[in-house]
Order: sequence, then structure tokens, then C-alpha cells
Amino acid sequence: MRDGEQIPPDIGERASAAYTAALAPHSERLALRLAIATLRRRMPYLKAQGATGVLAALAARLDDVVSEARAIVERSGRLDGDAAIEGGEQGIADYKRLQELVGVVNDIRRTQRSVYQETGDMGVLSSLYRDGHDEFRGVRGAPLPADVLDVVQGRKRRGVPFLIFMAETGRAWVATSVDELTDEARAAEDLGVPDDGANPFWHRETPIQQPSQPTRSRV
Repeated sequence: MRDGEQIPPDIGERASAAYTAALAPHSERLALRLAIATLRRRMPYLKAQGATGVLAALAARLDDVVSEARAIVERSGRLDGDAAIEGGEQGIADYKRLQELVGVVNDIRRTQRSVYQETGDMGVLSSLYRDGHDEFRGVRGAPLPADVLDVVQGRKRRGVPFLIFMAETGRAWVATSVDELTDEARAAEDLGVPDDGANPFWHRETPIQQPSQPTRSRV
């Protein structure tokens, strides 16, 4: 205001409006920051919830694949290239379908591990992958055959023999969470064997030393 001008009667209202307008951008930024912070805190939960749905769908699809493969084996036997030719049109068609199902299993396992990676510790997961816990139940109690373990550990590719093993044993699975996967691996441990340090799921117990009894000094 310039000298001599009268103070407007609504000066208070103007000042209040200007103050409120100045606060608006600050309030918006503050609300946005709070929303982002809340989202970050809830992200593990949201990931886990979304992961469970994806993994459950993968588990259902794997069950379908195993059931179809088992039906083919029951109908045409343990097919390979030669046996498929000997089986005629049906044998060839069944063998081709088994090969297609191997591709489906590859897709399932690839997606499964990518989901686990989002919600689990890679150090623990790598150990589980190495032993095949993510692909088969009861690995500790019933170790996988050497040729199956070669596939699990990445030395060989999945093929029809691997799929037939899945179909015949009924042990193939998809855990619907990393917790379920680690629980299954932990439950499979033989608790009667002392820990040799190689098992990441073993809960170590450190004995508490009893304090020594006081001794009476001699004078």
C-alpha cells in the first residue's frame, strides 16, 4: 500500500486467502510424500499378495501339465524318439505333445523363479534351487536321480525324460510363497543328524556355559 491510502476493510480476508493459496502447493507436496512413503512401506505386502496369486496360477497349470503327461505315459509308455516311431501316428503325436509340455514347464519355472526373486532372499533361494526344492517335494528324504539333478542345477536342459520323471513321481510342485518353499525344505531335514554347517535352514543352538562355582580362598 502507498502512503495515504486507506486500509481496505477486507484486508484480513485478503491476507487469509493469500496465505491459504501459498499453502496449497506445500500441502499437495506433503500429501504426495506421505502417499509415497506409505506405498513403500506396504510394497513388500503388496508384492507378496500379488506373488501368491501368480504362483497359485502357476501351480494349477503345472498340475494340469503333469496330469496330461501322466495320461500320455499310461497310454504310450516312456516315449523317446525310437519308441514314438514304433508307436505309429499315436506314438509320434504323443511324443510331440510331451515335447510341447516340456516347453510349458520351462515357462512355468522361469516365471516362478522371477516371482520368488521379488519377494525372497537370493542367497537362500540359490541354495533351494541347487537342491531342487523349488521343483520337487521331499528332496532330502528322497534324493533326486543324478540325471534329474543335472537338469535342476543347470548342467542339462529339461527334456521328455525329465517330464516323465515328473509325471511318474508326483513330486513336482510350485510353492505359492517363499515361506512355503523354505518351510518345506526345513521340514524335510533329518533333525537327528548334527549340523555340519552346510544347511542354511538349520537353527543353531549355542549352549550357555554355566558359571563356575566360587572357590574358598586359603589364608
